Amino acid sequence: MADQQKDARASRIESLIDKYGDDVLRVCYVYTKDYSAAQDLFQEVFIKVYNKLDSFRGESNEKTWIIQIAINTCKDYLKSAWIKRIVSFEFNEENEASSNTERSVIENIEKQEIMKSVLKLSSKLREVILLYYYFGYSSSEIAKITGVTESAVRSRLMRAREDLKQFLEEGGRSI
Repeated sequence: MADQQKDARASRIESLIDKYGDDVLRVCYVYTKDYSAAQDLFQEVFIKVYNKLDSFRGESNEKTWIIQIAINTCKDYLKSAWIKRIVSFEFNEENEASSNTERSVIENIEKQEIMKSVLKLSSKLREVILLYYYFGYSSSEIAKITGVTESAVRSRLMRAREDLKQFLEEGGRSI
């Protein structure tokens, strides 16, 4: 019976990865701006989902729950002292470990001027812009994901729009 439960959980995780894997990978990439780190975090997110699958209470939809885990995992990763040392060490070095396929995916994302601008926003503003426009969440869903009030979400959206508008009008100079 335990084997059947494990098989059912594994099957459920595979289904969740198929449904939401691309979104999780995008969220991880947007936070880290590093494709290999995003892939590592992607795996970590779905390990957490696997371990917490029984504790999902259904207070939000599955996608919201998984994206929230992804965001929190990325934030924890970026806060760690280890990553701060590694990023400062590697900042001046070129990362040549990516394959041609990975480079082409990253280059396609980086070619879009608006996406570049979004990535330059502060993490709080970038988070709400991406969740609202890219993933299509409502402000109330974003409030649940981020743990802030709905009015704070709307305020951040307004500030992010203003910053993006100013940045794009100035021709790409820093925000």
